[in-house]
Amino acid sequence: MSRLDWIAMILLLSLVVGLVLAFFLYLRTAYRKGGWRLVKIHFLVAIVALGALYVLRVGENSDLLFLKEVVNRVTQ
Repeated sequence: MSRLDWIAMILLLSLVVGLVLAFFLYLRTAYRKGGWRLVKIHFLVAIVALGALYVLRVGENSDLLFLKEVVNRVTQ
C-alpha cells in the first residue's frame, strides 16, 4: 500500500471512531438526564437518524448513477 492509501485509511478510521464516540456520548447524556428509559428512546432516535442519512445517501448515489448512464447514452 502506498503512503496515500495509509493516510486515507487513517482518516477513515478516525471518522468511524469519532462517530462511535459521538454516539456513546449522546447516549451517556441521555442516561444522565433520564435513566435507561430515556436511553432507549434516544437510541431509537439515533438509529432512525442514521438510517435516514444512509437512505438519503443511497438515493443521491442512485440519482448520480442514473445521470451518468444518461450522459453515456447521449454521448455515444
